[in-house]
Amino acid sequence: MRLGYLFGILTILGFTIMGSPTMAQQLRVKAGVTQWRPLVLFAQPGDTVTFVGMVGHDTVSIEGMIPDGAQSWTSKLGEEAFTITLEHQGVYIYKCTPHMSSGMVGSIVVGDGDPENLATIESSLKDVKIGRNMVNRTLKKTKKALAVRASH
Repeated sequence: MRLGYLFGILTILGFTIMGSPTMAQQLRVKAGVTQWRPLVLFAQPGDTVTFVGMVGHDTVSIEGMIPDGAQSWTSKLGEEAFTITLEHQGVYIYKCTPHMSSGMVGSIVVGDGDPENLATIESSLKDVKIGRNMVNRTLKKTKKALAVRASH
């Protein structure tokens, strides 16, 4: 009994001194007809993102447009509740292959600071063959969302 009491006190003291541990969040992106909702999603390292409403859609990270060392992903067409875990800070740009040229490109910003891979993504834009304008539009909206976040 005394050992349990002592452990409880030490645990509370540890959380008080070090702060409580942050729990990874489970976030969601919904596929619309030709758009992702939200278009720009903010997350933290360790968070998971589940893609829903995927009938007629897939989700694919775009080569050269995710942080260095991050795991790329490709879901199957129509794969409901496809889930990724984001471990690296930075911007992740992704698409729905059948609807990319219609504007179905989204971004996930992981971390609180300015994303270090933004310049890399901008320089990789020239390598996008199909839907480059839509990727560029998403990049502009991502920068705008980052500016709004920084002002708060």
